[in-house]
Amino acid sequence: MAIVERRRDARYDLAIKIKMSRLDQPNAESIDVEVLDVSRTGIGFLCNQELENGAVYQTEIRIWTGDVIHAFVELVRVSKQENGIIYGGIFIGMPESDWCRIVVYETYQEYDKPN
Repeated sequence: MAIVERRRDARYDLAIKIKMSRLDQPNAESIDVEVLDVSRTGIGFLCNQELENGAVYQTEIRIWTGDVIHAFVELVRVSKQENGIIYGGIFIGMPESDWCRIVVYETYQEYDKPN
C-alpha cells in the first residue's frame, strides 16, 4: 500500500529528543518524544504514550542550525506502529521569524540537491 503524502510542505529529517507539555493541563508532567521530521507547518514524532488527538502542546525544538524555536503543536494525526505511536502535529501561532528559520533551511536543502 502506498503512503499518501498529506502535508503541504516538504519534510526534513530532524532526529532529536524533546519534551512536550500539554497546555490545558498546567501541572501535567512533560512527555518525552523523539522527533522524526519537521516541515514549515508541522512536526512528526514518535512517542510511547498515548496522546489525545486535537490536544495542544508546547515545546522547544533545536533545529538544524542550532537555533531553538519555541513552538505550540496541535496533534492532528495518530498512527500506531510496532515501535510506538507516530504523531503528526501542526504548528499554531508560530511567529514569522521562527517560521522563516525553517524556510531558510528548506531553501538551502533544495539548492544543495544534486541535479
